[in-house]
Amino acid sequence: MAELCTWAGEQAEQHGVQIMLGTSYQGRDGAAYHLQGPHGAVRVLARLVVGADGARSRVARDLGLDTNRALLVGAEETYPVHDPTDPPPTFHCTLDPRIAPGYLAWVVHDGVHVHVGTAGYPAQFRHGLRQSLATYRAQAPGLSTATRTGPVEHRAGPIPVGGLLRRIGNRDGLLVGDAAGAVSPLTAGGLDPCLRLSDHAALILDEALRTGRRESLDRYDAAPLRRRLRGRTALRTVLAHTSSSRLVEAAFTGLRTTPGRAAARQILFSDRSFPIDAPTAPGEGEDVTPRQGRTVEACPGDARVTTPR
Repeated sequence: MAELCTWAGEQAEQHGVQIMLGTSYQGRDGAAYHLQGPHGAVRVLARLVVGADGARSRVARDLGLDTNRALLVGAEETYPVHDPTDPPPTFHCTLDPRIAPGYLAWVVHDGVHVHVGTAGYPAQFRHGLRQSLATYRAQAPGLSTATRTGPVEHRAGPIPVGGLLRRIGNRDGLLVGDAAGAVSPLTAGGLDPCLRLSDHAALILDEALRTGRRESLDRYDAAPLRRRLRGRTALRTVLAHTSSSRLVEAAFTGLRTTPGRAAARQILFSDRSFPIDAPTAPGEGEDVTPRQGRTVEACPGDARVTTPR
């Protein structure tokens, strides 16, 4: 993610974007937006504002838009890989309501680092998120003794899983990414939906700014997208109420059948994590205008389930 964000920032700066690192959004006063940076307070006048400020978006509240209410909380540790070929890069997912209530725990070996984490509904962790992560780390698949010592990075935070919010835009601005609930309700995958919704938002913003017609923002409508996410939202409800390890094992017995494998393949590996088509690459028939930048947020996402324990 560090390399991806650095690349995205460099691309944005090449198109005239001013990036202010270490700066936080403080609030709105009419057309003025207040920021707090390394050198003190900053006041910015803006015709439109884009809220890309995470699951608990303050921009959403200031614009009078919806905010996320269904949230998981997750934590992850990152370790260096001592031998990138032993074992080979693998993504292990573990479903166990005792350590990841309503979600899953994971071990991602990407060839450079090993990421170990868990997430779930805050009120359902029996001994807290930190203890659940420690318990999982002690027995997680794909970890060597050396890997279990000396994490190089810790991260934690909320993950929205209520689906795309109803009101994600008005004539003063709009929301993207986690702020808009643009996360797969079932898998909590956020990077791909964020990029798709951000591309859609950029096209609408570009039209509104070029024409001066704020009514163009009315097309930033979540209703048709929400209808296409109903299936995943229903499956999220089922997973949220699954508190029995035996029930999870029974579900995996079904998934090992031919129809079950077909269903899992459709849910996990098809291009349907978010109901907006992926952007067309330049040269493939779409007129691609350089964008003014993009905010990317990541969370544990769509991946191969290799270890259903």
